[in-house]
Amino acid sequence: MVESLQNGDHFTIQIKSIGCFHNERQTITIINNEGILTAHFNNKRKLLSPSDIKELINFELQLRDLQLGGCTTVDTYVLTNNYESFKYSDSTCRWSGYKKLMAMF
Repeated sequence: MVESLQNGDHFTIQIKSIGCFHNERQTITIINNEGILTAHFNNKRKLLSPSDIKELINFELQLRDLQLGGCTTVDTYVLTNNYESFKYSDSTCRWSGYKKLMAMF
């Protein structure tokens, strides 16, 4: 989705992680402003480098390729842009894709 952002478009990643001892919700918003991509998370703003964009693309590809798991922790991701929305769940307890996203900040 990040690759398809046009000028003025935005893309959000909503993350909900629920397990035996936690319940977390977070949202990351990516905005294209005249070809410059910025990420917004918890009142933080970051200009995305080419390597950051590559990480976002890898995140989405890995998310779309997840297999079923049997863990009690379930991470749910909702990816939304101006035109469509996708929902994925990870119950593998091996991938932890949201931690990779948080590392950008």
